[in-house]
Amino acid sequence: MANFSFALRLAFGFLPKTEKIEEERNQLIAEFNKLNEYKESDELKKFNELNEFVESADFKKKKAEITALNYPSSDYCAKEKKFAALKKDKQIVNYFKVLGSDDYKSFLRIKDSDTVKRYLELTETVNSAEHKNNKIEIDKAYEEEKAKAATYKKLKKSSEVKGVLKLMAKAKIAEAELKESEALSKNFGLKNFVDSGKWDSFRELEAHVTAADYERNLEAMNYRNSKYFNLEEELKNLEANGEIKFWKKFQASKQYKMFCGTEGSALLNEYNELETFVNSDEFKTQKAYLLDKNRFSQSEEAAKEREFETLKNSENIKWYQATVNSNKFDELKAWNLTFEDDFADGKVDESKWMNCFFMGKMVLNDRYVLAGDKQYYTDNKNVDIKNSVLSIVTKKEKATGKVWDAKHGFLTQDFDYTSGMLSTANSFRQQNGKFEAKIKIDAENPVYQAFWLKGEKKEPQIDVFKFNVGKKGSMQMSAYNNGKAAGTKLGGSALGKDFFIYSVEWEANKITWKINNVEVASTTNAVPQEPLFVMFSAGLNKNADNAQLPSAFQIDWVRCYEKA
Repeated sequence: MANFSFALRLAFGFLPKTEKIEEERNQLIAEFNKLNEYKESDELKKFNELNEFVESADFKKKKAEITALNYPSSDYCAKEKKFAALKKDKQIVNYFKVLGSDDYKSFLRIKDSDTVKRYLELTETVNSAEHKNNKIEIDKAYEEEKAKAATYKKLKKSSEVKGVLKLMAKAKIAEAELKESEALSKNFGLKNFVDSGKWDSFRELEAHVTAADYERNLEAMNYRNSKYFNLEEELKNLEANGEIKFWKKFQASKQYKMFCGTEGSALLNEYNELETFVNSDEFKTQKAYLLDKNRFSQSEEAAKEREFETLKNSENIKWYQATVNSNKFDELKAWNLTFEDDFADGKVDESKWMNCFFMGKMVLNDRYVLAGDKQYYTDNKNVDIKNSVLSIVTKKEKATGKVWDAKHGFLTQDFDYTSGMLSTANSFRQQNGKFEAKIKIDAENPVYQAFWLKGEKKEPQIDVFKFNVGKKGSMQMSAYNNGKAAGTKLGGSALGKDFFIYSVEWEANKITWKINNVEVASTTNAVPQEPLFVMFSAGLNKNADNAQLPSAFQIDWVRCYEKA
């Protein structure tokens, strides 16, 4: 039986509009295709990569680590504090105070001068053991020489020398004759003095100290007249030099000694390294980074997180997430398209359609009609395609052709009418699935029109619909199998006003008929169990007035599906 609700909706014009169904379906297909294309898009791949990244334990750990960073506890801060402490260290303060002073600049200028070089040279020489030994030897020789003169003066005043001189003068004794003289022999004391050699020593000493150049030689022996004394005097004069005094004073100063102790030291090296470090771009950048409470935003991780948030809030991703797991595509996903024709080429695709009964093609290689048909099926002469809509046109027109009569077999007969049929018997057959077509029937004229699924024999068969068969305006939806029949009838004249989508959903044990997606009827009886092909046909089972023809059975498209 027909669905009573459907009959009411049909009667009152409340069926869903075909245009709206198609529009919604096309939009759904377009969106479904867009979804499938978007699944392969670089944008979604990037989003998924970033989503995996920001949800990862590594990212969260890294973010926590960066967020937890702070300058006071950093190595950078420790080094800056160390540098600040060193900057106040008395050694470092003294070092740079001396280094920048005018006295140090003067000291450096004097330090390498010829004057200082000479002073250092003289100091080394005068203070050397050799110089001191030379001075001792010179002074000793000079004193010894002075001692000789003193000894001479003393001896000259002695009684023994005076006695000998007086004896020689009185006796008129020559020096050569003194020792053998009688006068000397008579003076035992003087003789002893002469014989002891003391008189000869006196005479030698006298000859030495009374020599003409003795005084000049003695003066030359004086240390003050030596080259060594001159060196000492030169050193003494240099020590009185202002630059040397300054140089010695600066060099001996506590500040300079501390300066020298600091220069090249590990302390100064550390200071210089830290100064270079705290003035480097790296330090400044890192300090600013660690002091920045928004430092995470500067990281590569944050850049990826921002990119993720941007994508997450993009219209494409929002649409994708709202759509991908929705059930709006369930109906599309439930079916796989197996056959389709939208007649967009403007002519019948003969690789899909044959225009006669399959048995006629196979047995006779010719077309035929069934006994009782008033029309003859032509070779697509009654099929017209305009604006992608195929029309099977039934018209008053003379024709001659074969008829199949169960009693008499194939007979040749004259016809007053012609029409057409299309079948996929030679290209497409399917068992179970969904079969649908967008069709506009001619409800004004007595032409029967049919959208049906057939097999090789009379049965099995499913009539998606047959219109104007038996009773004018009657819409018949039926199934036939193994001598059983099931289905429904309803008044279909209202369906002639526009295109409607007629469909059959054929399951293993059930058939459901729908018009514009609204269920009309269903049955679990007479369900075919073998593949069937698609047929469209139109014709007459009784004569029609001239005014009632031509009549067009219009098909916009046909589609077949199998369960996914």
